[in-house]
Formats: sequence, structure tokens, C-alpha cells
Amino acid sequence: MKNHPSTFVTAIAIGLAGFSITALTGKKTTAATSSSSAQEINATAASPDAPTTKWSDIKDIAYDQRAQFFAGLKIVEAAVDAQIAELTAQRAAMTSKTDTKEWDFAMKEMIESRAYLKSTGETLVDATPETWAQARDKVGLAWERTQSAYSKVKSSTTG
Repeated sequence: MKNHPSTFVTAIAIGLAGFSITALTGKKTTAATSSSSAQEINATAASPDAPTTKWSDIKDIAYDQRAQFFAGLKIVEAAVDAQIAELTAQRAAMTSKTDTKEWDFAMKEMIESRAYLKSTGETLVDATPETWAQARDKVGLAWERTQSAYSKVKSSTTG
């Protein structure tokens, strides 16, 4: 019996959502102790009392304030996980009569974009003062890619 591509995408999305919920517990404390540089963000988190941050709040943080950047980045990543969870719930609610081919393809890009955001954030840890701005900007491009993918999935959702 052949597996349907949406089964794989749904399994990954549920797994990412689970990780984000687990991670939010620890991130909430970290973000709450960060300074005003990582301020409220427009990205929504899974919990209404969770801190919020938007990319524009952290995109210009300097190397010497990188702890604040990483605290804000974790919140931004959690927001992407919340978006994936939202889309996964939408997908689950779609009827079997709905053509989901375009949605599944767009969702695959969303999940790949999330993985890329995470990996660029992880490589930023090794940045030096000389390479910080370029590496940070690469994370910004990864963030933009997730939001573009999110928009594509939302626009392809017909259910």
C-alpha cells in the first residue's frame, strides 16, 4: 500500500508543533528575562500569555547583544511552529472532496523553510564579530522564506 504524500507532511507538521509546544515552556522564561531589544513581536505564539516578538525587533541587534537576539529568535521560531500547527489543523479539517495537491506542495515548502530557519539560527552561534551581520541577515532571509511559504499555503487552502 502506497502512502499518500499528505500523510508524510502532516506527520512532520504535527511533530514540529509538538516540539514547539514543548520548547515554548523553556523559551517563555528566557524571553521574559531578555532586555527591551527583544520586544513584543507580531508573530503569534501558541499561548496567549507567551511573549511575542517580530523579526523587525531583532534584525538589527549587534554582536555584543547576541543573547537578546537568540532569545527573540526562539520566539520567532516558536511563532513559525504555531503557524505550522494552525495550517495542520486547517488541513485536518479539509474534506476528502477537497483537492489538496497544491496545499500539500506549499506545506512541504513551509516545513522545509522552518528547517532552514532553524539551521541558519544554529550556525549563527559560531559567528564572529566580523561575520555577525552577514550571518544574521541570512537568518532574516530564512525568516522571510517562512513567511512567504506561510502565505502560499494560506492562499492555496481551499477548505
